Amino acid sequence: MSRFLRSALGVVCQSCDGHNPPLSVRCSACGAALHTPSSARGVADASRASPPSTFPPGLKPSSRTPAPVAGHAPATVPAQPPPSQTPAPASGPRYGLTVVAGKAKGARYRLPATGATIGRTRAAILLPEDPHVSPHHATLLVRDGVLSIRDEASASGVYVSIAAPEALAPGTLFCAGEHLFRYAGPVAAPVPTPGRPVSYGAPLPSGQALFLVEEILAGGRAGRAVTTGGPLLTIGRANCDLSFPQDESMAARHCELSPQQGSAQLRDLSGGQGTFIRIPPQTERPLRVGDRIRLGLHVIQVEPPA
Repeated sequence: MSRFLRSALGVVCQSCDGHNPPLSVRCSACGAALHTPSSARGVADASRASPPSTFPPGLKPSSRTPAPVAGHAPATVPAQPPPSQTPAPASGPRYGLTVVAGKAKGARYRLPATGATIGRTRAAILLPEDPHVSPHHATLLVRDGVLSIRDEASASGVYVSIAAPEALAPGTLFCAGEHLFRYAGPVAAPVPTPGRPVSYGAPLPSGQALFLVEEILAGGRAGRAVTTGGPLLTIGRANCDLSFPQDESMAARHCELSPQQGSAQLRDLSGGQGTFIRIPPQTERPLRVGDRIRLGLHVIQVEPPA
């Protein structure tokens, strides 16, 4: 650059970007030393050799964090928001389970807030020594603080204790003690065929419908059966319509059935030992504290939530 141009052009301060008269030695705004003509080439050469360590106000380096500018506070990089986190599952009551009968008797479990699965091999709660329990037998669910159980199409079924009289549809299975029963429903009276003799038998009860209850043996075979037209059919260990004196888990008068219009009422009389009905497969039944569940040879009681 010629001396004429240097004497005619003003000098820009590299520290504060201020404009100064031609040939000024120091900046009139910030007092910083200005480059002299003799050192201008050296500064230009140095700037080509390495990038400047300071930047004029309003400019930013190519890196993410700006370098400090002389006379100015360092720029603050805004903190990055933390990565979104998966929300924790909603907390809920954590019910307890206690095994009161079976090989796992005495075992206790604390359910997660959403429930758990029960089975022989593919479940959170395992009953591996019970041959009547399916690999994934049932699922316990907790929704809105209510515990319920669902039968996962198990081979032996899920049975739930009853606290009040329960209506049984024909074909319903229920348990008392170690025995399984089926309410077969009303028995239709034979209709005589005109012109043919009627088979000899005891007279039919006048004005009363007959209904049938049968015992179900292991493997699904039918055992003892009782057909009655009376108002009640009793099951227990002694002096009942169906008596099982060898079953110590059965009360003396364990339960009774009374026929209704197309169904029967089942009432528990066991005093806490429990009468259980089978819930339909793939359906859910709500449970309350103190209810008992029968899965195979195991009986599990629901404990209060923590």
